[in-house]
Amino acid sequence: MMRIKSCQTMASCFAAASSGGWIKYQQLKKGKINPMNKKMMALVIALGCIVLASPAAAHTLWVNLYQSQAHMSGHAIASIGWGHSIPMDDIARDLNLKSYSLVDPDLMITELPMPSSDKPPQIKSPSGLTVQSGDIGVRKMVFSKESKPGVYQVALVTKDNFYSVYLDQKGRKRWIMKTMDQVKDAKKVLAGMNYKAYAKAYFKVKQWSEPKPLGHDLEIIPLTDLSKVRTGDKVDFKVTFMGKPLNTNPAQGIEYITAMSNTFGGPDKFTLSSVVFGGKGSFRMPTAGQWVVNVYTRQTVSPDNRLKHLVGKCTMVMYSSSISFNVKP
Repeated sequence: MMRIKSCQTMASCFAAASSGGWIKYQQLKKGKINPMNKKMMALVIALGCIVLASPAAAHTLWVNLYQSQAHMSGHAIASIGWGHSIPMDDIARDLNLKSYSLVDPDLMITELPMPSSDKPPQIKSPSGLTVQSGDIGVRKMVFSKESKPGVYQVALVTKDNFYSVYLDQKGRKRWIMKTMDQVKDAKKVLAGMNYKAYAKAYFKVKQWSEPKPLGHDLEIIPLTDLSKVRTGDKVDFKVTFMGKPLNTNPAQGIEYITAMSNTFGGPDKFTLSSVVFGGKGSFRMPTAGQWVVNVYTRQTVSPDNRLKHLVGKCTMVMYSSSISFNVKP
């Protein structure tokens, strides 16, 4: 486990979020990549422009979830987190969501009402502020004597979100929320990305048990009872990609999970990072408060792999998965 500072440049941010990208980015700067590979790396860095410039890829998706026993029955309340700072940063209106659901201990699914994507008119205040309104998906789940004991999951899944980077007729680099084959009037289409995000949070009724996987393409599963985590405790996670353990292969790149909190990192926005080995990673939690654990992995689109149906639409798929939980003092 180590502390890493948030990325500061387009290229380094994209590289840090991708498998092995940071090493390759440093090699590119030092001229250690042969000319045949430099063109491909240029496209990777071009996609980095998408990652920071586009609303979706520059943001993280997570589920805020708080459990209350203020009243006898008790309840849990969930909302959608989107942006850079937890618990609330932005309104996820430009992200195409596929599902928002409550999953019980037996994997029975209750579809929650989807947040509205409507954009009410902005309000200008006399003091020069702009007031924006939107639906952040606040949903309250009330317990009863009949509630089944066990761990419940609130889960978010996005649709395919496509972003393309291209040169306009004047040679200026631009990005657009379309597939590569939908880009019109471009001098040259450089690259494209399909961004797919998954997010989960948990609450228990009476007792904790290891949560069952939901079958997400990229998924983080806690191996520790998240309802009892306190400052200084070690928390273990399992990470799967397409149902199999996500693993680091030093010859190809480094897979890792990160953890961020509004109670850690100070003004420099430091986060925690843990390399994934054997499909597992862990953190020792340094502070109390809400934490979001996140993982990214990317896959290149090719006519020879399972992503061949995306040829011509994008050059890579970026997968993101997060879980959030609260650490007690």
